[in-house]
Amino acid sequence: MQERKVVLTWEAIYDVTDIADYIEKEFGRERADRFERDIRQEIKDISFLGGVFGNIHIYYRAYSIFKKPFPPSIIFYVVKEPENEIHILRVLREERDWGRILKEQQEYTYPE
Repeated sequence: MQERKVVLTWEAIYDVTDIADYIEKEFGRERADRFERDIRQEIKDISFLGGVFGNIHIYYRAYSIFKKPFPPSIIFYVVKEPENEIHILRVLREERDWGRILKEQQEYTYPE
């Protein structure tokens, strides 16, 4: 399989930072560091696997949003085939109303 370029939105970056901060506060720095290391690996895996995970039937700019479970979080992304890219839109906790959040989010921002 071909590896795709992975692009993270600012929203996804902030999500990961917020989750890591919470983990560090509640469970310590070592556990937060492990979360960050593990999520980097999960995102790298998505770059190879693309759209094999569940399509959630929510769309962003006509692209199907897929979800990759990463308990207790979920990684949401789109596959942009023409550009050979995966865009990580959000990383949300399972218990959040992620369907509503993704439907309401009309625009995502990207680092330069």
